[in-house]
Amino acid sequence: MVKGRKRLDRRKPKKNRVSNNKLKILIPLVFMLIIANLALEHDKSTNQDKVNFKTVNVLIYNGTGASSNCVSKIEDCLDKSNERNLTSNVKFSYKTSEVIDNKTLSGYDVLVMPGSSEGYDYLGSDEIDANAVKNFVASGKGYLGICAGAYSGAQYTEDWYDGWGIAPHVINEHPLDTGNLTVNITSAGNELFGYSGKQIMPHINGPAMYASGGDVVTFATYADDNTDYEGSAAVIGDHYGKGRSVLSGVHPELEPEHPDMLAYMILWAYNGTFDFNKTSIKV
Repeated sequence: MVKGRKRLDRRKPKKNRVSNNKLKILIPLVFMLIIANLALEHDKSTNQDKVNFKTVNVLIYNGTGASSNCVSKIEDCLDKSNERNLTSNVKFSYKTSEVIDNKTLSGYDVLVMPGSSEGYDYLGSDEIDANAVKNFVASGKGYLGICAGAYSGAQYTEDWYDGWGIAPHVINEHPLDTGNLTVNITSAGNELFGYSGKQIMPHINGPAMYASGGDVVTFATYADDNTDYEGSAAVIGDHYGKGRSVLSGVHPELEPEHPDMLAYMILWAYNGTFDFNKTSIKV
């Protein structure tokens, strides 16, 4: 009996050693399974983000006559929109071009014509193919014209000249005012930008606009009572063929800048075809 107990006592450490070995194997396996599950969940989340993520391709004109300051500030606003997620589930990819024609427009969703440092419009430029711009928008693409780009895109400017007509129901008046002006965001602007009321925006001889028929949407009006254009459109949208055009007499890209307004002007011109968290832009 004594010897039997001794043999039994000698077996206990052996059993403990086996249990300890099992634990040494199981603990790393459990840890590996946890890491693998977390990685799988991360991949699912990343893939889901990719599914909901939309890239809008923007081409910015920076050729003869374009203000380099306006171009760089437009780029800054698009960068800020991307960094701050100002447009839910949408990012902007952009490039500049000194020439606008069928080749350079290929693959882009929206053309942005900035303010000019040399004149009021781009109508006589040898670097811009007007027919290519018209065909681009008519095919279902978008156009944003700021200041000189707005003069160029309208049907015509009173007592002056005809534009490209890619905002075929928009008529320009030509105010000679430079400096910050107050604009009033309309109900349509509230629906697009997400806020209403008055905003201070830079203005450098940009057009005051009004509609002549058609399916035109006014997003903001001039609100200063010290101008002759109070109540005229400062930001306006129109339809051309299957596409859309936005014309802005004010500069959302300059100080005090409004990158959110610029981003949503582009998205309205883009045609509002993407579901931004189930809130499509249809104004």
